[in-house]
Amino acid sequence: MRSFSGSVVRAVVSALLAGVAILPAQAQQAERVPIDVWALRDIVSTVDVSPDGKHLLVLKRESKEGENVLEVYDTSDMSKPLRRLNADPMEFISARWVSDNHIFGNAWQVVRKSVTRPEEDVRSYKTYSYNVDDNKFADSEGNFSIVNLLPREPNSILVSMGRDNSGGLGVDPLTAFRPRSYYRYDLTTGARSLVLKGNEKFPTAEFDNDGNPRFTSSVDRGTNLLRYFYRLPGDGSWSEYSESYDLDDPDNLYRVLGGFQGLVGTNAEDPTIGYVIDSRGSDKAALWEFDFKTGQFGKKLYENPDADVIGISLVSTPGSDKLAAAIYPGEKYERYWFDEGEKALFANLREEIPFSHQISISSRSRDGKTMVVRNSGPHDPGSFWLVKDGALGKLGSTNPLVKPEQLSDVEFIK
Repeated sequence: MRSFSGSVVRAVVSALLAGVAILPAQAQQAERVPIDVWALRDIVSTVDVSPDGKHLLVLKRESKEGENVLEVYDTSDMSKPLRRLNADPMEFISARWVSDNHIFGNAWQVVRKSVTRPEEDVRSYKTYSYNVDDNKFADSEGNFSIVNLLPREPNSILVSMGRDNSGGLGVDPLTAFRPRSYYRYDLTTGARSLVLKGNEKFPTAEFDNDGNPRFTSSVDRGTNLLRYFYRLPGDGSWSEYSESYDLDDPDNLYRVLGGFQGLVGTNAEDPTIGYVIDSRGSDKAALWEFDFKTGQFGKKLYENPDADVIGISLVSTPGSDKLAAAIYPGEKYERYWFDEGEKALFANLREEIPFSHQISISSRSRDGKTMVVRNSGPHDPGSFWLVKDGALGKLGSTNPLVKPEQLSDVEFIK
């Protein structure tokens, strides 16, 4: 991997960071980082490449008090934005590519000064889709989140209504018990059609890439037993597997409070085999295979002796179901690799990106030649990097006013 030629990088960085001079020069050069710098919202919060690799979106702020703007670049000429958008009187708070020409996200607006009940919000929300080819928006009232991109349905995605109450700071222990409704969202019109409505018995569900509900949990209010249920593709009802967990037993509470045990994916070659995180009598949660035909656990794929498995990653090309790694916490979010190609790619990125620590591929083109990589760590508050045709260049930072030399080393203690 080599660096981009200077002209391309300079054009992109200057475009992304235009107007970021938020503090006086003398404050930026001070030995100690001013508290105003730490208090800033992210300058660049999202960078994402379209699945066909032709466009790049950037969600950024250009002043201390400013709101997010959304810019779209043509990856063949990133000297200036192809589109520059705002949501006035609302503000964009998220954006991502969900097809070759559609961006999907949320916007909010403060509409009241106070709330009268717990979990009410002073803001109102809209969900939008934007067609970059037609330069047109479609929107729906409400705060919908993406459940699945439905890769075989280019004009639809699966979304859910309802949100957790973690405030972005951790796990909401009641997420599994808050009923959610699931819809197919039409990216062209903003219309939605109900797929599954959560209820008190089955409040939430996990879905596969074809939009089939595959896994859910339920708490019996009479016995306080936590039960798990599953379906094969096309089934119209749930089947229960044999094990249940008494939530009056403190040893079982972590299963709920941890928020990560359950179905996390399905096998790319055999949709009747799922990937489930479960502790199964151990004090550490492991990654298991689950057979949807029999309702039985199969092979244990990975268990770490020191930490829970808390998730998986898939091969980073769009629409892939192929298992790449199991994720567990250590000095950072560590990976136990199943895919050698993905392992080599991440090793290469770690070598090339300065102060590399927590690296993730946030988006990638289908041909694999273009990707956006995010890094964060003790000496990097958050940076975005573009890999295109084997070349690497920095696009921007969540806080460009914090310099690596102003940050301290950290020591991981186990």
